[in-house]
Amino acid sequence: MKEAIIVSNFSCAMISAKWALDLGFSQVRQILFLIGGLLLGPVMLLILYIFCVQKAMKEGRSGGKVL
Repeated sequence: MKEAIIVSNFSCAMISAKWALDLGFSQVRQILFLIGGLLLGPVMLLILYIFCVQKAMKEGRSGGKVL
């Protein structure tokens, strides 16, 4: 059980760092999101997902369209 949580948080940390890179955050913020992903896991993914949707809304892309 403990190993599954470690793998899950590590995966969340890697995805958080990748999304922070895609959003154009500085390296310091990327590292902070990486550490946050290790500690908080899915919460950081939710925060970055909201950032991604807001960026898409500003740019008028399909990911930001609200039904």
